[in-house]
Amino acid sequence: MDKLTELESLLRRIGSAYSSKWTYALTDLGSGERIGLGGDDVMPTASLIKVPILVSLYRAVHEGSIKLADRIRYREDQRCLGSGVLIHLTPGVEMAVRDAAVLMIIISDNVATNMVIDLVGLERVNETMRSLGLDKTTLFQRLGDTKAGLDARKMSVSTGREIARLLELIARRQAVSPEASEDMLRIMRRQDYRHELSRLLPWNELNRLDNHKENWVAEKGGSFLNGIRASGAIFHGPRGTFVLASFCEGGTRPGSGRNAEGNELLGELGYAAWHQLAAAEASDSVDSANVQPGFGLPEHG
Repeated sequence: MDKLTELESLLRRIGSAYSSKWTYALTDLGSGERIGLGGDDVMPTASLIKVPILVSLYRAVHEGSIKLADRIRYREDQRCLGSGVLIHLTPGVEMAVRDAAVLMIIISDNVATNMVIDLVGLERVNETMRSLGLDKTTLFQRLGDTKAGLDARKMSVSTGREIARLLELIARRQAVSPEASEDMLRIMRRQDYRHELSRLLPWNELNRLDNHKENWVAEKGGSFLNGIRASGAIFHGPRGTFVLASFCEGGTRPGSGRNAEGNELLGELGYAAWHQLAAAEASDSVDSANVQPGFGLPEHG
């Protein structure tokens, strides 16, 4: 059995005890081979939509309508509860466009996200996704807009396959331009929140992996009510590079916040894929024969 077929079986076994719906899509960038489950199913993205917004920003920069060094100001109407730091600051704060993009990704700042959406334009975000062949990835409203109520599917949606494809374009330096893709990777690699697909990797006090120039994860996650968890990541290690996108919705097992059922599932999926496809030691790969249904990977230190 080849390693991707073995991994596909392993991922299904890991997720078999999840209490509700989950999907994933994975592409090995070395071979181009793909595996997945429900990869075309439309799922709520929560903050994972910030990656399409980031790509749309860099497309606008590439086309010359925006400069990353331009200054933008935080307005009162851009306030939004949830993650980030700007909600705790007084409106009127100014920053460079790129700084807003950094806050949007590395600490998932919702106010910074609204600043970027307003700058780029909501419809332009969706048009950029269509131009890349991503027909289901859609941003319906600014963050904090009350029209959707608490229905995450009326805020933004995508699929595992489309997020994996977008990450593949970034990883191959084909999203917008090579320079833009490189800068997006640089931002995503500085992610402060490692709560989903990479949560079980051995991060140190500096939020880095050992030999961090060779071992790294560029990622973005998201969470919302009703057990919604979403994550997309580019994993790079000595034995390979792959992209993985996964969504969970409706999980009912005990646990909340970063210890919710969806976070546990995503962490196990990412850990298994990392050791199968990219980690330094092939001997560290996970033996699917020893995995019990559910979140039953061997202990990881």
